[in-house]
Amino acid sequence: MNALLRKLSGGDLRSDGRANEVAEEVIRTPELLEQLLEGLDEPDDLVRARTVHALERISRTNQELFREIMPRLISLSASDRIPMVRWHLAMIFGNTAFTVGDIEPIVFALQRLLKDESVFVRSWAISSLCLIGRRDKRRRRKIIDATRALQQDKSIAIRVRAAKALRVLQNENEALPAGWSKA
Repeated sequence: MNALLRKLSGGDLRSDGRANEVAEEVIRTPELLEQLLEGLDEPDDLVRARTVHALERISRTNQELFREIMPRLISLSASDRIPMVRWHLAMIFGNTAFTVGDIEPIVFALQRLLKDESVFVRSWAISSLCLIGRRDKRRRRKIIDATRALQQDKSIAIRVRAAKALRVLQNENEALPAGWSKA
């Protein structure tokens, strides 16, 4: 494990640990990204989760760094068993969708995450799809339909977030809820 990843170890998943500090290091020195990406393959769930948390922080300010690694992140969103990993990936997808080229794989990944068992993962997938649908009118109808299906979700939080997303997607004058876009 490299020195950057050692900063992400220890403790438990209830804490972000030093993920924000690591993100700032990579933002200042983008050459460190490769070292951080090694954390995606760590068997330690905590290091992997904090790696993706750091990547999400980075995606707020430097979306270009994600152009080459997006296929890897999409694949991870389908396979990682830790909800914290998947919800930070959903956030990354919303932050970077319009700078990485073809967004169809991102939209597909987010629609798959709408069916995730974790409420947090589904919530962030809704938010990111809303961000995409707001900017991409060609995909808006499909995103509205997927979001509308969540109005009957068993989770009140999901039903509320879906209703907010639908208002934003169906009304150009509706402001995006605070906190949905961190980029």
